[in-house]
Amino acid sequence: MLHTTTLRSGDGHRRSYQASVRTLVAERLAPNSMLARYLEGWAEADPAKIADATAEDYDFHDPLVGRFSRRTLPQYFALLRSRFGIAGVAATRDLAFTLRGPMSSASHAARRQYWREAPLLGLTGLAEITVGHGHVATEAVTYDLNMACETLRGCGSQLHKGAADARIRDR
Repeated sequence: MLHTTTLRSGDGHRRSYQASVRTLVAERLAPNSMLARYLEGWAEADPAKIADATAEDYDFHDPLVGRFSRRTLPQYFALLRSRFGIAGVAATRDLAFTLRGPMSSASHAARRQYWREAPLLGLTGLAEITVGHGHVATEAVTYDLNMACETLRGCGSQLHKGAADARIRDR
């Protein structure tokens, strides 16, 4: 069921809102769209499925890990696994990201923002996804700062080691 609200703040805003609702409806009615496949790929932590939904020159930017192309995306998941391994993350499902949205925005029809969360890793933030010619062209991630971000940065092993050292000293 799709709920809509009519904005009465002016014609320009109303048209932008109506266009975003049409886009949302089209995405929900087209589960086989490339964007839907892309979101499913992140939910399944499946770099091949993600890559299948992207443009040839796809660019994924995670400010704590780096830039990745559709060819190097499996390396992103390998880095996640290695950095969160100390916390017991091993299964592919542990690396899954849920993207909820898109959030309403009148700024640019091809650029959408989603809430991005990897609940088993403790990572939360935003993803700005650009779609062009039916494929995902870019994704840029921003994070809410928390302890999981320190782990993702690669500092987590030092934090965990420091906590373990403190426990040993307290005995």
